[in-house]
Amino acid sequence: MQRETMIQVRLALTAGALGALALVGGASAAELVLSVSDTGVSQVVAPSSTRGFSGFQGQTDPGARADSQAEIPAFTMSDAEYARFLSDYKPAVPYYARDRAVPETVLGADRRLRYSPKESGYPYRAVGQVTFTQNGSNYICSGWLIGSNTVMTAGHCVHSGGSGGAWSTNVKFYPGRNGSKSPFGGCSARTLYSQTGWTVSGSEGDDYGAIKLNCTIGNTTGSLGWWWTTASQAGLPMLLLGYPGDKQSGTAWAAAARVEFSEAKKTRYKADTAGGMSGGVVVQADGSGVCQGDCGIAVHAYGQDTLGTNSGTRITQTVSNLMTYWRDTP
Repeated sequence: MQRETMIQVRLALTAGALGALALVGGASAAELVLSVSDTGVSQVVAPSSTRGFSGFQGQTDPGARADSQAEIPAFTMSDAEYARFLSDYKPAVPYYARDRAVPETVLGADRRLRYSPKESGYPYRAVGQVTFTQNGSNYICSGWLIGSNTVMTAGHCVHSGGSGGAWSTNVKFYPGRNGSKSPFGGCSARTLYSQTGWTVSGSEGDDYGAIKLNCTIGNTTGSLGWWWTTASQAGLPMLLLGYPGDKQSGTAWAAAARVEFSEAKKTRYKADTAGGMSGGVVVQADGSGVCQGDCGIAVHAYGQDTLGTNSGTRITQTVSNLMTYWRDTP
């Protein structure tokens, strides 16, 4: 089996800077669950990391099943099971956007295109649907593999946000899902990650998190790289991949655009979105930027704003450092 090759980054972390991790399964309600925090962290990054991380195209041994490294085997739901799934799960939105009419937005004519993840191959199969429970209700989000067992997603998909928020439970990830079919199977969450900007302050610019899986399905599907820069992203061609809730649930859709506005913690664009695409990857397109390969530049999270754009949490150096730490944590 071809092994994943990634640029290694050394992080010098001060003692006590990392909080306890949110453990999924086996943790009682009385246990204190904290997020990983970037507050007080001393981060030393090798200069080469500013050029991003290369994606990896997974490859199983000849004849191996596509779900051979999944926790949940590949499956196709019956009509009754699929109907129940459609009725039970709804798109997740941030806590402060739940009273808005359009928390995530199709901007005019719908220009999204449906794709078949398994048939389209890498990197499309490395993006999947996330299902979870939050405060007694079931939700869907999107996520993308950044390693063999680590999924990047929006913060509000793993934690409802703010000091009064709660961690998600019953979290599962299905890479390359296509309607009622999950050709690569699925995995449950072992650990949830976010940071205090989201879990304590509920800051929109800090709305990102990750999921550590109980499997290594990324060795089969492949994983996406990412890159950060302090320069403006405006004008950069981009592709947004995810699982919108306004389409047949579990189907994968893509939206192409250019970055309209580039801010310190936000990337804004006119790519069409809908609830459920939160956590989807914003990929550099057309070989632009400094990253070679299929690399994320933001995590989609929000709908139409006063600027008439949808937006994602920008991958900054701080975000990149935490992504590296989460990916490399056993």
